[in-house]
Amino acid sequence: MPGSLRRKVYNPRMAIHYIHGEFVEASQARIPAGDLAVLRGYGVFDFLRTYGGQPFRLVEHLRRLRRSAELIELACPWDIEELADIVEQTLRRNNYSESGIRLVITGGDSPSGFLPTGDSRLLVMVSPLQILPPEVYARGADVVTIEQARHLPEAKTINYIPGITAQLKARRANPQAIDAIYTESGLVIEGTRSNTFICRDGRWSSPASGVLLGITRAEVIKLLGDQVELRDITLDEYCAADEVIITSSTKEVVPIVRVDDCVIGDGAPGANTVALLERWRQLTVG
Repeated sequence: MPGSLRRKVYNPRMAIHYIHGEFVEASQARIPAGDLAVLRGYGVFDFLRTYGGQPFRLVEHLRRLRRSAELIELACPWDIEELADIVEQTLRRNNYSESGIRLVITGGDSPSGFLPTGDSRLLVMVSPLQILPPEVYARGADVVTIEQARHLPEAKTINYIPGITAQLKARRANPQAIDAIYTESGLVIEGTRSNTFICRDGRWSSPASGVLLGITRAEVIKLLGDQVELRDITLDEYCAADEVIITSSTKEVVPIVRVDDCVIGDGAPGANTVALLERWRQLTVG
């Protein structure tokens, strides 16, 4: 294969990250130990992917990043145009067929080791996109529900302790589970790294409040149009749904065929989900 057509095999010594004003090899990427992201878990992030090498819904992700910072009173001195330019520059310095792009804004240094001073740091990290095996979409996947509340659900913060512990509980209950689904007072909320929808009698529903406003979720809502309603969903009706899906930037639209010990539908992706998957593919890859 001609050298110009080769794609890099991921090697952290070759990947290039943007670390607060500098482009460096991933193996050399550093932030100070005194950054509030390290000391207090104070920071926000966002993650997106490319299709055909182009960032998908970049502006929407950057708006959400800035909104997350606003919600936790974290300084974000970069506007959308600056952030987009840094993302594009970082992407060009790497060479993957499809990429995952992670942006992080940290709390920066703090003389008190507690309160921020406004000197936030910006990190942009590009790596080869990790995707699920095709059989997950063909056969469907399992999830486990976990009773657990989220703090500031609309802010995508770097504090993922609740998500990690929920995932560990879910994996112990079902090693095949693809995500843990938060529930609160009998209501289904969302996954640790996904939003969720149900379909009953051809009508879709998704939790209306207390959720991260997922970019993929928003695109799916557009695709479904007047077929979808945003409302509270009880755990009982979640388990009794004809079809269930989860959505995220990396997972895209995943059919769910088992919730806890409940088989969804006939245990295979339903007709409405299959149709939605096809519409999603048309939107993203043509």
